[in-house]
Amino acid sequence: MFSCYGESSRKRKCVPLNNNVKKVCFNEKVDICATPSNSKEFTMANFPDHMFHIGEMIFISVNTFQKHTRVHIRVYAADDRGILHPTKSGVSLKPEVWSALHSKLSCFRPREDFESAFIIKKDVCVFNHSDKDNVSVSIQRIFQRKDSSFQFVPERVLLNGDNLDQLHDSYELVLKCVKNKLLTYTLSEYVMAEVDRLPEIDSFYYDVDSPHGLHELFESLCKCLTKYVSNTISLFVKLDCVVCQDDIVLPEIHECMNVSKRDCFDVYFDRALYNIDWQALAVDFVSLNKNRPYIKFFRDDMFDLMEIENVFKKVEACM
Repeated sequence: MFSCYGESSRKRKCVPLNNNVKKVCFNEKVDICATPSNSKEFTMANFPDHMFHIGEMIFISVNTFQKHTRVHIRVYAADDRGILHPTKSGVSLKPEVWSALHSKLSCFRPREDFESAFIIKKDVCVFNHSDKDNVSVSIQRIFQRKDSSFQFVPERVLLNGDNLDQLHDSYELVLKCVKNKLLTYTLSEYVMAEVDRLPEIDSFYYDVDSPHGLHELFESLCKCLTKYVSNTISLFVKLDCVVCQDDIVLPEIHECMNVSKRDCFDVYFDRALYNIDWQALAVDFVSLNKNRPYIKFFRDDMFDLMEIENVFKKVEACM
């Protein structure tokens, strides 16, 4: 007779293909655009649309998780099959932190200010390790304690001069991807939750050949988004105005009142977009359309069917 008790009491060991490789889980929204075959696996020759190569094995990626959109700057490693996996070397940034980081690095002169360091949005610290021959900076996440002191966290990535140049050049592509994800994922998740709270519809007929309902939802979304962007821009304009912030009697006309809406949009749009309360916007959007039964019909793919670029074009035209 054979006994299996001796074998079953042993701990099974598993040796990974690459000890430096750490896998992370992407949600379904990210997997959809991973590769043409919807596979989670990708290589240097075939990586998804939400990833942007900035040299060596470093990528900028726009990922989504738990209703949040994040920009990652991360080092990847290839396994024996050439499949790329994210490593621990990298930082995860809120879109507004990413935008501020890009602005700061765009005017940063690493060869003129050796061994300098600066903090961005109380979220990351940039260290200059450059010398006269080589450009090198590190970006590390920080955490602000209750006593206002800062503590470093393990998230960190090292970039050279070529990486910084390509990071700068990729900004518009990353911004386009962030804008898309903020609507098709972040806002969409909140909208679906609000739609689920609406009463059930006994019967409803919708003619897919005449998608008038989708057009109405598109117009309604543009209206809501324009309202939130406009209000947030107005808030930032006043916050940046010295006169508005002083505890004095305001003159009838001062600097922030003379700025045109178009100029305000150009300066503050990105910042306003990143600071919108998407849950509140979703509540307003669904409330505005609660008597339109087709909002339930389009619950799952409403934002995928809309052309997101046209949404932002209409918002810009209304400003």
